[in-house]
Amino acid sequence: MGRLDGKVAIISGASRGIGRDMCLVFAREGARVVVAARTINEGDNRIPGSIATTVKRIREEGGTAIGVRCDVTVDEEIEELVKKTLDEFGQVDILVNNAAIYPPGNILEVQIRHWDLTYRINVRGPFVACRAVLPHMIKRRWGHIINISGSASKGPGAGPYDSDSVSTYPGFTTSGSSKAALDRFTQGLAHEAFQHNIAANVLLPSRSIASEGTAYHSGGVEAMKGAYVNGQIMADAAVAICSKDPRSFTGNILTDEEVLRGEGMNISSYPVIT
Repeated sequence: MGRLDGKVAIISGASRGIGRDMCLVFAREGARVVVAARTINEGDNRIPGSIATTVKRIREEGGTAIGVRCDVTVDEEIEELVKKTLDEFGQVDILVNNAAIYPPGNILEVQIRHWDLTYRINVRGPFVACRAVLPHMIKRRWGHIINISGSASKGPGAGPYDSDSVSTYPGFTTSGSSKAALDRFTQGLAHEAFQHNIAANVLLPSRSIASEGTAYHSGGVEAMKGAYVNGQIMADAAVAICSKDPRSFTGNILTDEEVLRGEGMNISSYPVIT
């Protein structure tokens, strides 16, 4: 028996990285998984990973999954994602908004169109997806929504600052401000949805997660020393959240390690790149 038996989960940004790893773990825990992303097949993107590969791996392990191409900047594609989920499985119990972008560059360097796109993907996309699934969750009076954030949402705090910290984190202002907005949206959603037995929580990685995308943009695995080997820890934390009564665990902004320590789990069991 899996902890998510009978549940249907939509996970965005699921062709690679954290989203892909969440799909695999959710399926192992008994959920029927809807793999949502833009990359349908290998080779469609310069970075490895695709919907087809994720679905294939789930099915090879005996799990149940379908793939749906979805660009979260297009409202109609989000609506079609939910429709296909309902047509296939008849319900939506879990939504994980994981799709995101992190454009590099400080305020003078980042292009205005990239700033706008960051908010369209990182904030507006989750908002539209939540609106699409909420009526169905309300009807069933059960649901978990998890929005994936990042440490940059907390900001650098008050100055003065040393020059090394500024040069080490280019782009944190753009991505961080969008994730801060997502955090606030999630807690507002949690407050509104509480009466319907629907939880909304923010989950963020406690340290970098090695992935195909991170390797591509950071120059390889060597640049990811100290990162978790994969997104297993995020996936396990998400499963722990979705295994709870929605009214007993909602409105939280927690790292994967915080969630799992609350479950009494040993964090040292998750391998780190050395």
